[in-house]
Amino acid sequence: MTGTATVNVGEVIEKARLNPVRVLCVALCALVALFDGLDLQIIGLAAPSIAATMHIPVGALGAVFSVALAGLAVGGLVIAPWADRLGRKAVLVAAVVTFGVFTLATITANTVTTLLVYRFLTGLGLGAAVPCAISLASEVVPARRRAAVAGLLFAGFPLGGVLAGLLGSALIPASGWHSLFVVGGVGPLLTAVVLVIALPESLIFLVSRRAPRRRVARSMARVAPDVSIDPSLLVADARDRTAGAPVARLFAADRRLGTALLWTASFVAFGVLVVNTSWAPTLLAPLGLPVARTALALALFNAGSVVATAAGGWLITRYGARRVLPAAFLLAAIGLVGVGVLAPSASGVASAEVLVGLGLGCASSGVIALAAVAYSTAIRSTGVGWALGIGRVGSFAGPLVVGALAAAAWAVVGVFAVLAAACLVGGGAAAALRPVRDAGPSSRSPLHEGAA
Repeated sequence: MTGTATVNVGEVIEKARLNPVRVLCVALCALVALFDGLDLQIIGLAAPSIAATMHIPVGALGAVFSVALAGLAVGGLVIAPWADRLGRKAVLVAAVVTFGVFTLATITANTVTTLLVYRFLTGLGLGAAVPCAISLASEVVPARRRAAVAGLLFAGFPLGGVLAGLLGSALIPASGWHSLFVVGGVGPLLTAVVLVIALPESLIFLVSRRAPRRRVARSMARVAPDVSIDPSLLVADARDRTAGAPVARLFAADRRLGTALLWTASFVAFGVLVVNTSWAPTLLAPLGLPVARTALALALFNAGSVVATAAGGWLITRYGARRVLPAAFLLAAIGLVGVGVLAPSASGVASAEVLVGLGLGCASSGVIALAAVAYSTAIRSTGVGWALGIGRVGSFAGPLVVGALAAAAWAVVGVFAVLAAACLVGGGAAAALRPVRDAGPSSRSPLHEGAA
C-alpha cells in the first residue's frame, strides 16, 4: 500500500499479515477474561471459611454474592463506555488493576460491611474489563473474525470458574481461604503490568478518534508492520467518526430496535444461566434428587457451556446470528423442560442439563460476540459493555423471580417451564434481529434496521 490516496484503516487490518503482536493481544485479552471468571467464583468457594473466620452466619453472605453482581452490572454499564472515549487499553488496564487490588484487599476484611465494599469494587473492575478486552481483541483481527474471537474470549470466563474450583480444592485445605484471594489478586496485577508494556492500543480506535500521528504510527508499527503507508493517510469509516454520547447512540433511529432485541436476548441468556446454576440443587432436592447427583448434573452443564461458549462466535460467523441464537435458546428451553419433567431421575436430569449448558453457553457468548460486530468502533465498548451489563441485571433479577415462585409454592416442573418460556422469548428476540453482515470495513451493522 503506497501512494497519496487515503486508505481505510479497516482495510489495513484486513490485509496485514498475522504477527506475534496481534496474537499476543488476543492472548492477553483472553487471560483477562480468565481472571475475570476466577475472581468472581472464588468468593463462593471461600464463603464457608470466611463465615467461620468472621463468626457470622453463612446466610449473611448472600448480600456479598449479590453486591458483586451489582458491581459487575455497574462496571459494564457505566465504566466500559469510557473505553470509547479514552481508549481500550487505558480503561482495560485500570479495570484489571481495580479488580486485582480489591480481590487482594478482601483478605484484610474483618466485617461484613468491609467485605461488601471490597466485593462491589471488585465487581466494578470485573464488569468493565471484559467489554474492553473484547473490543480491543476484536479490533486487531479482520472483521470477518471478530465474532469468533469475541466468543472465544468470552469462553475464558467459565474456564476461569473451572480454574477457581481446581485452585480452591488445592489451596484452601493447605493454606486457607486467604491464599485463593492472593492468587486472584496478584495474578491480575502482574497481568496489568504486562498489558502496559506489551499491549498496543487499537489502531482502528486511534484513527477513528483522530489521535496524534505518532500514536497512530506507533500502533501501526506493531499491529501491521508489513504495511507501508503514511499513517496520516489512514481514515476511518464515517460512522466511526461520529461524535456524541456513546450510550445515546446505541438508540439512534437506525439501531433502536436492534439494540432492544439484543438486550432482551442478553437479559434472558444470562438470567436463566445463573438461575439454573444457583437454584437447581434447591429446587430438585425435595423431589428426591440428592445434592451430590445434582452437582454432577451441573458439572455436565458447565462442561457443555464451556464448549458452546467457545464455539458461539464461530457459529455466528459461519451460519448467522438469526439461525444460531434462536436454535441455542430453543435447545436450552428443551433442556429446561426436560429437567423439570425428568426429575428425580439422575440420568435424565444430567442429560437435560447438558442440553441447557450447550444452549445457554452458545446463547450467552453469541450475544456478546454479536455486540462486538454489531456496533461501530466509536461505540463498540459501550455496546458490548451494555449488552453484558444488561445480562448481569438479568443474572441479578432471575434468581429473585425464581425465589418468589418458590415462595409461592410453584411446582418444580412449572418453575422450569417458566425458565423455558423465557428462553423462547430470548430466541424470538434473536430471530427478529437483522442478518449479520460484517465481512469487511464497509459492511453494515446487523443492528441497523434498514440492513437487508
